[in-house]
Amino acid sequence: MALNPALHAHDARASLLVFDKSTVVVWTAISLLLVETFSGALRYYFDLAGLGPVLYLPKMACTALFVTELFTFKGGRGFWLCLLALLISGLLAMLHGASVQNLAFSLFAISPLLFALVCSRYLLQRQTLLGKAVALCLLASLLGLLLDKYAQVPWKGYSYSMGDTQLSGNTAWSDADQDRVAGFARVSSVLANLIALYSLYLLLFVRALPLRALLYAAAVVAVFMTTSKAPAAALVLTLGMLLMLRLPWICRALCVVVVAMGLGLPLLGLIHDFDAHTVSRSSHSLASLYDRLNNTWPNLVEYMMQEGWGLTGAGFGMVGSTQALYPVMGAGLLTIVDSTSVYLWAMLGVAGLWLYVMQVPLLFALIGDNSRQARMLLSIAFFCCLVSWTSDLFEIAVVDLFLGLVIGHVLGNRSASEAQERTQAFKLLPFTPQP
Repeated sequence: MALNPALHAHDARASLLVFDKSTVVVWTAISLLLVETFSGALRYYFDLAGLGPVLYLPKMACTALFVTELFTFKGGRGFWLCLLALLISGLLAMLHGASVQNLAFSLFAISPLLFALVCSRYLLQRQTLLGKAVALCLLASLLGLLLDKYAQVPWKGYSYSMGDTQLSGNTAWSDADQDRVAGFARVSSVLANLIALYSLYLLLFVRALPLRALLYAAAVVAVFMTTSKAPAAALVLTLGMLLMLRLPWICRALCVVVVAMGLGLPLLGLIHDFDAHTVSRSSHSLASLYDRLNNTWPNLVEYMMQEGWGLTGAGFGMVGSTQALYPVMGAGLLTIVDSTSVYLWAMLGVAGLWLYVMQVPLLFALIGDNSRQARMLLSIAFFCCLVSWTSDLFEIAVVDLFLGLVIGHVLGNRSASEAQERTQAFKLLPFTPQP
């Protein structure tokens, strides 16, 4: 049977379009990984060359691809309701004093998450190419760690100005006379998260047990060398969780506990008055946590309640680094929250807490999937949930990218399952011929 030339040409154009789109998507993700991996060094050298704005191009591409992909994305009713809630929250933030710049910067900041969410199928289609880029970024992160620790690097402590605001390109600081190395990145905690996420993503490709053990041993040692406590503990616990995947009920119970702890830890600071001086003298490793329990979280909750924002939140554009560039009078406490659950609550109110709790069905869906891809995504989601206890995860672009990939994968599978069920139900309908 001869093929229809017109139909064949149409199929060729369609396949070429899909190929081109997946290529653009994956290279946008790779460019973001490269910029974030080398963010501290690139900021220094690009500013010397007068090319600082070039560093914003990957996020601009993420924003553009998110908008264009919205027209064809099938995320279900919940996804569109969340976008509508985000729009309403932005309008609410403007009523509370935020400007259009606040909203635009906040959208720009989370653009990697939105981009990866709607483009997850393209990223997973080209996972081999993305995996090679992740492996190179991991090697670069390890090299930067050693270089920063044992040599003098010119970008160490570099800062730059944006308008009237002084920003840090690379933070030079120490804890208990111990240097917090950041490698090529901006700050040590970002470097620790990058190393952990890169190593967990490579779980998809490294099949040999000895190589996998070597990879994770190197990652754990490197994360501990950054002296960032939360990512180090989260990585170790995540590797422990992976050993229990054959016990799904234990894994599910562990996920519920981890999400509950993310919600309960800030409440602990409201219920109990900790003696931070006693604890900090006995254990330096807990000093920052007790500062959050005693000061950061209680002060922020008190401020939110005084403003009457407990139920609705301050609004999208009022929380996070947007306050550093475009400060809203009296809202300085919302700049650094150091807890993702509190971050979401401060921004979206009760809806933010609901979004945080939705990690439980997300993790359950990944546990129920036995594929290597789902196992990799589960490890990333579990690690992010642990780190979220004491971090503003949405302020780290690579974390946003991987979280978007996880959410997009689960939403895509759910939409495909619902479509299949509808098709099967339609086929099972009895056919009654009309007279």
